[in-house]
Amino acid sequence: MIIIFKYKKVTYSLFAAAILLMLALSAAWLTQGTESKESTGQGTGSRTISKIEPSLLKINRLNDDLFKWFHSLDRARKFAGFDFKVPDYLPAGYQLQNVDLYKSFSNADRSDLLDAVSIRFVSQFGGKNEQQIEMLAVKGNGHIWEHGLLWGVPSTQQTTTTLPFIQEAVAAGHVKGTLFSKTQSSDRKRGGARSFVWQDGGVTYAINYYSENDASKERRLLRGGILTNEELAKVVQSFVFPEQTRHVRYDGEGNSFPLYDETDLNAAKKILGIPLKFPTDLPDTQFTLSNSILLRTKDHNTGYAFRQSADALWNTYSPPYDSTIYDLNDELWFYQSKAPLFNPAKLSYLRKLQIHGVEITAYADNHQVYFGPRHSEPSKLKSQTIYMWKQDDVYYASLFLGQEQYQETNLEALILAPYQN
Repeated sequence: MIIIFKYKKVTYSLFAAAILLMLALSAAWLTQGTESKESTGQGTGSRTISKIEPSLLKINRLNDDLFKWFHSLDRARKFAGFDFKVPDYLPAGYQLQNVDLYKSFSNADRSDLLDAVSIRFVSQFGGKNEQQIEMLAVKGNGHIWEHGLLWGVPSTQQTTTTLPFIQEAVAAGHVKGTLFSKTQSSDRKRGGARSFVWQDGGVTYAINYYSENDASKERRLLRGGILTNEELAKVVQSFVFPEQTRHVRYDGEGNSFPLYDETDLNAAKKILGIPLKFPTDLPDTQFTLSNSILLRTKDHNTGYAFRQSADALWNTYSPPYDSTIYDLNDELWFYQSKAPLFNPAKLSYLRKLQIHGVEITAYADNHQVYFGPRHSEPSKLKSQTIYMWKQDDVYYASLFLGQEQYQETNLEALILAPYQN
């Protein structure tokens, strides 16, 4: 049976289409514990080691209760709140990209709240022919198609006109479900984007993909992956609980990941092999730690404008919303790595300065070599000053976006920040 729907309801899904939302988050992250001192022969002459008790590790990012992203399935399952199945078959060339957890609702009282797990798989990552397919596992109230989660149902976020789509009962192999397909204009011809939805054990599952031979502009822009009917059936019939998977890797090996608790912190330490600095805030400048990400050089799950030359920890500091010194979107980015991350030959030399015996070199990225090309509006980027230094055999870089008045005060706070053991 085929039904034509005209859907007008506006939803407010907090579905994250991109990992870059993390840059705007704000809140204090780590609470430092007791300190001890360890002698070292470089930099300031002594190195402060700060021990953080696991129970004190807290992350209070903005909307942290509504959205989280992970590089591996195991990490996501720790926060998911319900059990779900995953595919143990993927078309050739696809691999895990990211696992996102988010809450979606359209009513102010959240009476239609859905807890959603989004698993994206990517083929030819970063290439001209990159393609993605998405698996959803959803639990809660309301209908999944009302929340803007299905590719096969037109989005109502950007228009107020009626938007038709086709809903039909079909089977993918032995699994019975519902196929949602966009239609072209107001007729019954499918437009390419599809979503197959089915129920299993109280959980709603969906596969978002595109139909065979689809060459639409939308698919090219979204890099949507194409599945044949046979491949769709194989994917759907392969769903098992994570511990039963045998043919698809979900470990996210080599991918970048955010730090949410001591498990992520310890993983970052092991990968980087260096002592890490984690100042919660930068004294006298109102900046607080708002995000932390372990960047891998050859990841398949992020598309940041800055593709660094070595594995690095990237901390972001932001001012409070009511700051009297900074604009709301001013930021400080702090990198630490075993190797230099920026090539001075591509930057414009500004000056050298000394802070507590550490020599720091300041550069400008006038041509936006590192951060400009992938920004949607590079001409609107704020002033950028990149400071680079080496301290205790670790390479550091700090990038300031916005006010320059307190940059040296912030640098001093980073130089004097204790290391985590």
